[in-house]
Amino acid sequence: MKFFITKILTLTFLSFLSFNVLASEKFSIEGNVLIYDTENIQNEEIGIVWDDSETLASILLENKDIKTIQLNSSGGDIETTYYMSDIIIDYELDTNVIGNCESACTILLIAGEKRTIQKGSWVGFHQSSWDATSMEEWYLYYKEDEGWKNEFEFAEWLYTDTQNYIFKDFQYLLERNVDPFFAIKTMKAQNDDMWYPRRKELLAANVITE
Repeated sequence: MKFFITKILTLTFLSFLSFNVLASEKFSIEGNVLIYDTENIQNEEIGIVWDDSETLASILLENKDIKTIQLNSSGGDIETTYYMSDIIIDYELDTNVIGNCESACTILLIAGEKRTIQKGSWVGFHQSSWDATSMEEWYLYYKEDEGWKNEFEFAEWLYTDTQNYIFKDFQYLLERNVDPFFAIKTMKAQNDDMWYPRRKELLAANVITE
């Protein structure tokens, strides 16, 4: 009797855990495909945010049969996407775009073992940006910890940090076997614009694999 009670409690707990994991509107599961859609939601913040990375890790931990992550996103926080890309790489998932995969979402696409886009879908690249208001807030919040005496010392740090980010982006693309010349071209569009390469160019550059 004790065994059956323990088993029931365990199943109840796992069901409760799974319910909470999938409570995010952005995630759903169809067979062995995990759908990640950051746009068609009503009660959550649109785009890729940090909570999404924690949800992704939890879902994959509880659903061992998932083989592919399906993407539809206009992008979001870059640090979050790099963390999520490490998870995708670690689980050796395939990636597939149905809809759009723009800006930081492309980091997730390129993390896939097999990378595909449905016909009629789009992959968009542009430069990252940091708006003046957020930059000022960052400076005021961290200036004592970093020892910045004025905005010029902050600008000196920012100049180095920006170069480090660009290096990280290029290093990641080359690590995932994306053509180096294409990697450079991903920087050509300004942040308020978007570059949408055609399918043949994405295939030639190994951004998608088939």
